[in-house]
Amino acid sequence: MFAMKRKLKLMSHVINSEDFLLEFTEDNFIDVIENDVYDMAVLLYREYFLKITKQQDRIATLLVNSFSKPNGQLDSKCFLLKRFISAMRFEHAQKFVEAIEETVNDASRGNIFVRSLNVVKSACLIIELLNKVKRRFGFMERRVQETQSRILKIAVEYMNEVTTEEEMRFLLLEKDLDSRDALNMIYDNNLIELLLNPFAQNIVLEIWSSPYNNSHSLAAVSSNHNLLFNYNHCRYDLEQQ
Repeated sequence: MFAMKRKLKLMSHVINSEDFLLEFTEDNFIDVIENDVYDMAVLLYREYFLKITKQQDRIATLLVNSFSKPNGQLDSKCFLLKRFISAMRFEHAQKFVEAIEETVNDASRGNIFVRSLNVVKSACLIIELLNKVKRRFGFMERRVQETQSRILKIAVEYMNEVTTEEEMRFLLLEKDLDSRDALNMIYDNNLIELLLNPFAQNIVLEIWSSPYNNSHSLAAVSSNHNLLFNYNHCRYDLEQQ
């Protein structure tokens, strides 16, 4: 009932209650996915991931199929599928890439980004998933790269329509379900094209001298500009003078 009505906060409270007596099973998790309640599935996965081990092929199939459905929840879908990449077969990978290709090229309401509140973050999440598929199935590299290029083009065009630096800050710094922002993912996946926008560059320069919470290392806190743009060769070195 909680899943169908998407009562996430209430479900979280119930799960963590001392009086919660329901025995969770893997079928509960699958039922939630089958009913397209992916944000609830994220909650259940976080609580019971150690019990979700026996039906991974079926779960991978359901999650791959979810990307063909125009029902949003892209962050949750990406979070979940990333956890089951190791269970993907070639048929899964092929269907996933086909679904992304079709929805990315759709110029109508079927486009994968139509229901996204943050196209930049969503683009990074999908590109990251495609990178994982590419590493697992190397012979799909060319096809995956073409799809990634199309996604990057859409994201860049979207960013070029942004009219304020505050809106760009939201796009680049909103956290995903793994507590990463787009800047983290841009660095991890080498998506420098997303930082050529003047607003984006201003934000990176601002972060360069700020206590930005970078998850990679303490040394990175004040050097995001170098990490993202690789401008180390342009720095003034007194020892070489």
